[in-house]
Amino acid sequence: MPQNTSNDDIDLSRLIARILRHKKVAIATAIVFFVATIAYLKITDKFYQTTTKFVYQSSAKQSGNLSTLAALAGFSVGSGSSDDGSAYMEDIIKSKDFLSQFATREWFIADANKTADTLKPITLEKFWKIKIDSSVNNIEQHLQEAIIGKILKRKYIKYEQDKKTGIISLITQFEDTKLSYDFNVAIFEELNNTLLHKMRFKAAENRKFIEERLSEIKSDLSKSEEILLRFQQQNRSWNDPSIQLQESRLTRDVTINQELALQLQKQYELAKIEEARDMPLLDVIESPRRALIHFKPRLKLGLAIGFAGGIILGLLSALGFDFVRTERKNLIEQVEKAKKELS
Repeated sequence: MPQNTSNDDIDLSRLIARILRHKKVAIATAIVFFVATIAYLKITDKFYQTTTKFVYQSSAKQSGNLSTLAALAGFSVGSGSSDDGSAYMEDIIKSKDFLSQFATREWFIADANKTADTLKPITLEKFWKIKIDSSVNNIEQHLQEAIIGKILKRKYIKYEQDKKTGIISLITQFEDTKLSYDFNVAIFEELNNTLLHKMRFKAAENRKFIEERLSEIKSDLSKSEEILLRFQQQNRSWNDPSIQLQESRLTRDVTINQELALQLQKQYELAKIEEARDMPLLDVIESPRRALIHFKPRLKLGLAIGFAGGIILGLLSALGFDFVRTERKNLIEQVEKAKKELS
């Protein structure tokens, strides 16, 4: 066991000695790598992040007053089962139909190095300098797909949701601080409008269906009442069992239609209440703010990587240089030895 420890010490000492023999190579390599890292951090695109935090909920806060209103009409309003828009919100944000409305929109840019005039808005095509082959058909469609593809591929938009709290984070990361902020605000507003339209359309369709069905039932009720009235006027004798049986059948039809009309009237009032209240609300928890400093690349992390990487690469370079010189020296000695033997 002591012998193994001694051998390890010898090997480590030799390794350190080999590195120290070429310490200039190691130091030069480390400096070059560190300087290259600094240069990369300086010339690479800076990304600025904007975040909006919000929660999705229906306007259940108004349900107390609406329940009171419904109670005055003679029925109660349950909590219902409204759609959870957050389940498909990310799909909406990352869909091509949704993003297409931003692909051709013009945006103001704050960085004078990114645009010739900061007071004049430009499209993402000009901002990213996207080029499309003019010989292809439907250039505008190809351009739109290129912009959307870059947004999705480079993850300029992120959607995160805390499963415990339900808080949703809408994150945008662009090469310009104003563009990142404006894009975040635009997406949030359009998302809210899309959800509002979806829920209003669904509630309106439900109310319309019940309204049509209620109209049919009321018409059936009116007809059944008229038939019963005529029958009673034409048959005033109650001694005939067949007449009594027919009258009970007509009365039953009226009762059924009355019950259906009553239930549908309740459902109709409920549908109108749902149409008025079940609107998705994106309640903002944290408003977006323009970033003052870039989010990435991270300067401290980059410098740490450059420093550590430079040291490691410098040590490897010294060992590699020593290995090459040693092998070259051994090869020369073998050649000289071979020459002497031949002579």
